[in-house]
Amino acid sequence: MRDPQALYELDQQGVAAVAAANAALADTGAGLVLLHHFEGFMDAGEAGGQVVAHLLAEGSPQVVARFDHDRLVDYRARRPAMVFDRESWTSYASPEILLQLVHDAAGSPFLLLTGPEPDVEWERFIAAVRELVEQFGVRLTLDFHGIPMGVPHTRPVGLTPHGNRLDLAAGYPQWFEQAQVPGSAQALLEYRLAEAGHDVLGFAVHVPHYVARSEYPAAAVLILEAVQSATGLVLPGTGLRARVGEVYADIEEQLAQGDGELRSAIRGMEGQYDAVAGAEGRESLLAEPVDLPSADELGRRFEQFLAEHERGPE
Repeated sequence: MRDPQALYELDQQGVAAVAAANAALADTGAGLVLLHHFEGFMDAGEAGGQVVAHLLAEGSPQVVARFDHDRLVDYRARRPAMVFDRESWTSYASPEILLQLVHDAAGSPFLLLTGPEPDVEWERFIAAVRELVEQFGVRLTLDFHGIPMGVPHTRPVGLTPHGNRLDLAAGYPQWFEQAQVPGSAQALLEYRLAEAGHDVLGFAVHVPHYVARSEYPAAAVLILEAVQSATGLVLPGTGLRARVGEVYADIEEQLAQGDGELRSAIRGMEGQYDAVAGAEGRESLLAEPVDLPSADELGRRFEQFLAEHERGPE
């Protein structure tokens, strides 16, 4: 493997800020937490993306390291946006994979790694992140994203924690036994760091699959609450919380304008959810077969209706 350090460039002011943050944390006996989320991987309800946007907007981010996106991103797979104004190109949205120092609502520092998911050189990229984790004395690495589930929007949002520090996320029911899924750089980073003996934790928040392609702020709020509980960071997410009721009301309004078959299907999901979630003594809440509506059965109708709603009257 080629030198992982060649994949990133340190910002010396950012490095100095991290050193100062670690010095301040030394009195408490704790180290920095690293949160990470990459665009391009599964993120139902844009749950992880909303969390990242909130943290950057509220946390006064300072760049610590810039990764070589020209090596890691396949531009033809995810073409960056450019703006053409009348007679010339006026802007180009260059992709960025950044490690930044951010602060919570109480001023406590933490690290945030974000950007497009690398398309190539996963192992080298992960080796580079591991170097930074060890260089900056990161005590816990935590990732998050949304996954589509056959659950109704009228019930509490669920969450599946994973990693080697599940003691920091106690109290969540177990929904899965074993599943083979397509890999991601985010999941592989958690896996490799755990192999190397680092503390890792991840949160997969459950989003109703019929709204998986729209922003679902209730899922982002649950991620913030879970991260706050696991790390001690203060992440109120006031703006996201304010939007939960708005989105819920919008869904209900669109359902009221739609056909009765869709609402009937959601009522069926509510009953199935209550039956499964209310069962006690099971190691897995989905250990017994449950006939949940499929995305083809329910999501197709709802997404078609949303598309018509967004177009507006002709």
